[in-house]
Amino acid sequence: MSSLLELTGNQFLNQLASSQPAPGGGSASAQAVATGAALLEMVANLTMGRKKYNEVQKEMEELRFAAQDANQKARALIDEDTKAYDGVVAAFQLPKVTDMEKSSRAEAILQATRVAIQVPQETARVALQILSLAKVAVEKGNSNACSDGLVAAYLATAGCKGALANVRINLSGLKEEHEIEQYQQFCLQTQEACDALLLQVEIRAKVHLG
Repeated sequence: MSSLLELTGNQFLNQLASSQPAPGGGSASAQAVATGAALLEMVANLTMGRKKYNEVQKEMEELRFAAQDANQKARALIDEDTKAYDGVVAAFQLPKVTDMEKSSRAEAILQATRVAIQVPQETARVALQILSLAKVAVEKGNSNACSDGLVAAYLATAGCKGALANVRINLSGLKEEHEIEQYQQFCLQTQEACDALLLQVEIRAKVHLG
């Protein structure tokens, strides 16, 4: 499969709209997170080098570096999510005639399911990083780009909650109850952290946006 990152915006949207199940919500969530990261990098770039913001130059440099790092991670997750889905499909297509084949197939499905959970789990983690960075962007970045920092936070929130939905929908493929509970706890804690961070960003943005 060629990288989804090589597609134009229109091509990517057309693939999402097609009858093919992948790319789907997982890749779209990672795309939202990557877009949020890009906006934060823009806020940093619009702030650096301006006399009015001399006191926050170092923080903006750190913001730009962190946003670039998060952007690269999220971009990779766009492809990884689709590959994870393809891996689950491939596992289900394995032969299941003999007992050995059935056992091997069941283990392959389980391992592929774990990957399909862990990829959006990582997307949610990166989204939280973006939300944390957005606090700095809207509070200390160029005030004219405050709305861009807020949009970054909204995109990260959408990406985070979308990724968590993709974690949850795959939990039925797991066997061990304790493993399922661990992922459920992760989803609960991550969603709570996401909501709390977004509120903090909105409060900071209100100073500039009214």
